[in-house]
Amino acid sequence: MNLFHRRNANNHRRGTATVEFAVIAPIFLTMILGMLEASRLFDTYGQLAQAARDGARLGAMDRSDWVANGQSSNDKIIADIRGSLQANGFDPTKLNIHIEPANQPGGTFNLDDPKNDLGLFQVRISLPYSEVAAMPVPDGMNYDLSTAVIFRNTRSGIAQ
Repeated sequence: MNLFHRRNANNHRRGTATVEFAVIAPIFLTMILGMLEASRLFDTYGQLAQAARDGARLGAMDRSDWVANGQSSNDKIIADIRGSLQANGFDPTKLNIHIEPANQPGGTFNLDDPKNDLGLFQVRISLPYSEVAAMPVPDGMNYDLSTAVIFRNTRSGIAQ
């Protein structure tokens, strides 16, 4: 009789694991997908930041040897950043790359202008989130991923 009672109690618990899984699985799946998306964003930010640092480093160097005649330093640096990020799988037409004064975002900073010698400049790169997201992004949620780095334009003339 005791054996019958135990078997009857187990019948009441039948399906419990299935119900528990049905409750927990969507939460667990959402967490896993969120971690994957966050990982993708951190990787993208790291690549954008590295490209900005590399471009700004070029802008801070003596550019007379590697900028072609008729090409501005700004154009060369922006083209190099686009090429570097395109090699990493980014669409170069979706990248927004700016070289601007460090204290005036949105302005223009001509690296070749002698008035800007020893001035601080910023290289800013932005990319729409939808370009790197694994899932479709609603229009109202399509923010830019952006990074910027500040360097000094060390190009200066020699006083005679």
